Amino acid sequence: MNEDAPSVSRRTAVWVLFLLFLANVLNTGDRTLLGVVTEEVRSDLLLSDTQMSLANGLFFTVFNLVGGLFLSRMIDRGNRTRILVFGIIGWSVATAATGLANNFTTLAIARIGVGLGEATAFPAAMSLIPDLFRAQASGRAVAVFQSSAFIGIVGGAIMAGVLAAMAGWRTMFFWAGGVGVVLALVMLVTATEPSRGSGADRPTLSVGTFPDLWEGLCRLWEEPGLARLVVGYGIAGMLTAVLAAWGPAFLQRSHGVPLAQVGVVIGPAVGIGGIAGTLFAGFLADTVRRRAGSAHAILWIPTITMPLSVPCVLGFAFLPSLSLTMASAALMNFLLACAIIPSINFAVDKAAPGDRGLTATVMLASAGLIGSTLGPFIVGVLSDYLSAALGEESLRYGIAVMAAAPPIGTLFIFAAKRSAANGQALALEGA
Repeated sequence: MNEDAPSVSRRTAVWVLFLLFLANVLNTGDRTLLGVVTEEVRSDLLLSDTQMSLANGLFFTVFNLVGGLFLSRMIDRGNRTRILVFGIIGWSVATAATGLANNFTTLAIARIGVGLGEATAFPAAMSLIPDLFRAQASGRAVAVFQSSAFIGIVGGAIMAGVLAAMAGWRTMFFWAGGVGVVLALVMLVTATEPSRGSGADRPTLSVGTFPDLWEGLCRLWEEPGLARLVVGYGIAGMLTAVLAAWGPAFLQRSHGVPLAQVGVVIGPAVGIGGIAGTLFAGFLADTVRRRAGSAHAILWIPTITMPLSVPCVLGFAFLPSLSLTMASAALMNFLLACAIIPSINFAVDKAAPGDRGLTATVMLASAGLIGSTLGPFIVGVLSDYLSAALGEESLRYGIAVMAAAPPIGTLFIFAAKRSAANGQALALEGA
C-alpha cells in the first residue's frame, strides 16, 4: 500500500469516495430488487421456482465472480474510474432491461448482465481507496465504503417494495436502472483518477489475459497468510448470508411474524448492526495499525470479535422473545461485521498496486462461494433432514448449528496472522 502522500487533494479524495459509496449502494441495492418481487415476476412470466432461483442465484453469482476475475485485471491495468463508469452503465442498463423480460431466457440474460456489470464495483473501489488516502486512514475509508452495502440492501428492499406496489415491478426496474445511468454520468464528469501506488513493487503484467490472470493468482497464493485469510473471510460471511436467506422464513415459522412485517422486523437488525460494526472496525483498524506499526496486527480484531458472536447466534435461534431474538441478530451482525474491514484492508495492503483489483475479487469470490452459497445451503439441508422429527422448528436447529462457523473462521484468520507475522520477520532478517 502506498505510504506516501496521496496524489490528489483531500477534498477530491472525499468526493471520489462519496461517488464510490453511492455506486456500491446501487450495486448491492440493484441485486436485491428481483428477490423482493420474485412472486410477481414468477407469476407474470409463468416461471417455476427453479427457474427463478437459477436466474437470481446461480447465473448471477457465476458470471459475477468468474467475470470479475477477468475484469479485475482490466482494473489493475487501466483507468479505474472509467472502467467503473462503464460497469455502472452496464449493470444499470441490464437492471432496466429486467423490466422488459418476457420469458426465462430474457430474464436470465438481464441478470447475467447485472452480474457482469456489478463485478467492477468492489475491485475498482479497493484499488482506488489506497491511492486516495494514506495507509493510516485507509481502514476508515474502506469502512465507509463497505457500510454502503448494508444501506443498499435495506434501501433496495424498501424501494423495490414501494415502487413495485405503486407502479408495477417493470417500472420499478426502469427507475432503478435510470438512477444508475445518472450516477455514472456524474462520475464520468467529476471523478479524478489518482496515481497508483509506488511502482517499485508493481508486478510486470504479461501480454494476454489468461497468463496474466494466472500469474496474479500465483502471486496471491504465495503471499504469506493470504490463502488462509481468504478462507477465513468466506467463513466469516456465512452467518450474515444465513440471516439474509433464512432469517425471514425463521421469523415467520418460529415467531409468527406476518410476511408484510418481516422486512420491518429484520431490516434494522441487519442494517444498524452491520453499519455500526463496519464503521467501528474501520476506525479501530487504523488505530491498531498506527500503534502496532504493522499491517497484520489488525487481524487481532476479527480473532476477538468472531468468537464473541457465538452466544448471539444461539440467542437468535433459541430466545423465545422476538425483541431479544432481534437484539441478538443485531449484536451478531455487529460482531461479524467487525471481521470484514480488517480482513479486506489487510489483503489489499499486502497486494502490490497492480494486483489490488484481483485481490479484492478473490476476497469477493470467497464471500460469495463460501459465505453466500455454502452457508445457506448447509442450513437448508439440515432443516430438511430434521423436518421429519421437528417439523417447522427444524430451521431453528439448522441455524443454531451455524454457531460453529465463527470459531472455524477465527482459526483460519489467526493462522493467516501468524503466517504473515512470520513472513515479515523473515523479510526483516533477510534485509
